[in-house]
Amino acid sequence: MKVWNKRAEMGVGVLIVFIAMLLVAAIAAGVLITTVTSLQQKALTTGQETKAEISTHASFVEVAGSDAQDGDVENLTILLRLSAGSDPISFDETLMTISLNDDTGNLRYETGGFDTNNFTVTYHVNGTEHRTGFLVRGDLVQLNLQPPRDLVSDESVRITFIPKIGTQSVVEFRTPSVMSRQNVILFP
Repeated sequence: MKVWNKRAEMGVGVLIVFIAMLLVAAIAAGVLITTVTSLQQKALTTGQETKAEISTHASFVEVAGSDAQDGDVENLTILLRLSAGSDPISFDETLMTISLNDDTGNLRYETGGFDTNNFTVTYHVNGTEHRTGFLVRGDLVQLNLQPPRDLVSDESVRITFIPKIGTQSVVEFRTPSVMSRQNVILFP
């Protein structure tokens, strides 16, 4: 009597199925690792962009007016510096707004002269990583600008410095009720 041992044949079939399952699992693991790496990279990029957006900020040090001896301010100078931990700010990518009681003006950076549409920058202190046209750590700059109209006495003024990346900086003040000198400090 012959005895057929089918256990070996079933063992080879099971081994083939097992190896196929291992290959499928390896491919699935490869796809999963690739997906996780891609998501990690996107999360890292988003985190860096968010950090720059939140931490980049400029601080107003002083706002002064000139040509005020006739009772109204015709030109403004603003001292500005970068806040601690901020990334550099390009003046080419900023907008300044001046809001008065009855008028608003938008100003852009200009390397030439200033008027009611443009502001210029003068560097008083250069930081260690100084670049012209940028506000970097250690810089103290003076923005020269002209409001949309002359500022009169006892008027509310709001100046907003809006960089492309980062948070906007706002200063609000009221002009003095009597202005009789050439230069007048408006803030702080």
